[in-house]
Amino acid sequence: MAPSKSSSTLPYAIAALACWGFALYFPLAEVQKLNLSNSSFLLSIGSAFRAKDQLLLGLCVDVLAVAIPSLLFLLLPLAAAPSSTPLRKRCLQLLGAIKTWAMPEVFALSILIAFIKLGSLAEASIAPGFYFLSLATLLLIYLLQRLPIPEPPHRKSRPAALAYLLAACLLLVPANALPIMTVSTAQGHKSSTIIAGVANLAEHGLWGIAAVVFVASILVPFGKLGGLAWLLFLSHKNPDPSFQGKLYRFIDFIGRWSMLDIFLIGVLASLIEFGSLASISPGPAAPAFAAAVILTIIAVERFPLKQSS
Repeated sequence: MAPSKSSSTLPYAIAALACWGFALYFPLAEVQKLNLSNSSFLLSIGSAFRAKDQLLLGLCVDVLAVAIPSLLFLLLPLAAAPSSTPLRKRCLQLLGAIKTWAMPEVFALSILIAFIKLGSLAEASIAPGFYFLSLATLLLIYLLQRLPIPEPPHRKSRPAALAYLLAACLLLVPANALPIMTVSTAQGHKSSTIIAGVANLAEHGLWGIAAVVFVASILVPFGKLGGLAWLLFLSHKNPDPSFQGKLYRFIDFIGRWSMLDIFLIGVLASLIEFGSLASISPGPAAPAFAAAVILTIIAVERFPLKQSS
């Protein structure tokens, strides 16, 4: 008898959980400046926000980058167990409910960008925790494709989706107009908006990183709003359920990547903390941007998509 798909994924689920445990334990990146050094851990990103009096941002990062992914990795071996039991079914249902909110792949990319973006502020190096995080993320992506995870039973409501969408639109105004990050050095303080940060990366020749940040922090949020608005108001002009389903799934997929900027700021703030020599702090736009991203994800979940026959 051929082994079941769940039994064949169980070793990968156990490996993913082990890698995630190591990712929590080991530092993700390290920096040195003069005779000072700092390390960034998964568990220290939220603390870095709280140290800058951004309590809600700290809680947001702890939930999205640590708590929910940890629960997800703990559930994977139970969901991949070869026997069909009520416990396994409940684990699969819970995986379906939380997988949208677990963002280790977004966090891993933010570390890479932070590593490149540090530039002249400090000498940086990737630490073992990043490699364990990357491996855990790859295993997670593989397992989410293999396991029979059901779609979560969200309450679908067009008015609710519209309300969340409008709230996100309002929050994106201060998120893009106000500074999202402040860099302090011995030469002074420099604050930058999202678009100014992208321009600064491009000025330093980091076109690839500038493109990634531009897409994740500007194109994706506004693209999500435009796509969801089309589904809410103009989809009757193209009533093809197949096209609407593809657009909806695309919006759902890209939504999480907008948190890249928030994770990036958290990693930088945890690494660059050298008193008067150099420090990085989130600006007033950061909470508004994070809230807008979360609201758009909820809006997508609440949208009542018509299923194709």
